[in-house]
Amino acid sequence: MSETLQDRKYNTDLHRDRLKSLFAVVSCVSIAGVSMGLTLPLMTISMARDGASDGMIGLIGSVLGFATVCYSRFVPAGIKFCGMRNYVLICMLIEALMFLCLKLFPSPFAWIIIRFIMGMMVAGIFIASETWINYLARDDTRGRVLALFNISLGVGFASGPLILIIAGSSGWAPFLSGSLITFVALIPLLFIQNFRMDMGKPSTFSPLTFILIAPALCAAVVLTAGTETIMGTFFIGYGKELGHSENDTEIMLTIFFIGGLFFQYPVGWLADHVNPRKLLFFLGILCLICIFLIYGFAPYKFTLKILLFCWGGLLTSLYNTALTAVGHDYSGSDLVAANASFGFLWGVGSLAPLITGQVMELLGNDALIIVTALLTFAFILLMAGSLKHQRS
Repeated sequence: MSETLQDRKYNTDLHRDRLKSLFAVVSCVSIAGVSMGLTLPLMTISMARDGASDGMIGLIGSVLGFATVCYSRFVPAGIKFCGMRNYVLICMLIEALMFLCLKLFPSPFAWIIIRFIMGMMVAGIFIASETWINYLARDDTRGRVLALFNISLGVGFASGPLILIIAGSSGWAPFLSGSLITFVALIPLLFIQNFRMDMGKPSTFSPLTFILIAPALCAAVVLTAGTETIMGTFFIGYGKELGHSENDTEIMLTIFFIGGLFFQYPVGWLADHVNPRKLLFFLGILCLICIFLIYGFAPYKFTLKILLFCWGGLLTSLYNTALTAVGHDYSGSDLVAANASFGFLWGVGSLAPLITGQVMELLGNDALIIVTALLTFAFILLMAGSLKHQRS
């Protein structure tokens, strides 16, 4: 009897620690979303107000991607050296300080450096948090747990434009808001143990070679990151060209990110019950349909909001489903390496504004639709090839 009670107490404590860790991870990743959801449109508006070209705006928007590409491969070593909690805590503290530096040093050159540092910290938060949450999740509920994780990320993205609506895009208010939110979100980390994953065995692949192992899953990451970064960087200008007010376009961008909140859990449930790779293929097709409909109905405010809501939800679900597939197939050092690869590829996708800005100078605002449609179509082709290879 005493042994049974002891086991029960151990299981209860383990469950409580797991829930505390889950809550801490969820709060952390939401900050990565706030960082991108707030700074991208804020910097775009500020630079456009100062007369910057679309090419320069695209360059600034892509700095986060450059930082992620350069830094992702160093994240596993940082996690191993510091432990999971301490590593994430350091990243969040630096991120909070960088929000203030954006206001203190408003020149384009300084912003490139600050955004690069912010990109490194966001990459660290993303990779560590995704690895941590995948480790904590059980196989039978992995899709739904990761859905809740990505809902928190969606809250961060959606709250970025919302902060601009409330605080405005000038003065200290938006920068102080981003910094304060980051400080508040790191508080739960102080109440959990410094978790160290069992990474005794080296990974059987590197973050770069994982791209060759699972190209279709990796393409889902590039598509999600590229589209979200393009939308955050250029959609406000796109909407204003169509005759919508700045306030309306900020609301539309918020709706786009809010879509991810409502789609995540049902799609996560599907990922627990069907082949995640087949689900990715169908999600890609639905995203492409949304893009075509948005192009046709862009001048109509109400219809555009509905389509943006659906597109944002489907797009974010792509990433969640790819994470679910990775969590089922890998563990330990391999899981860290796979998530580091996802972080690297998120950075690659985040370079899309650089290309979009150049295309926009040639073709106008339709470049937003053209580039996102091409990215989605390329993903669908890769996913179809992956499914065909599985059947053969």
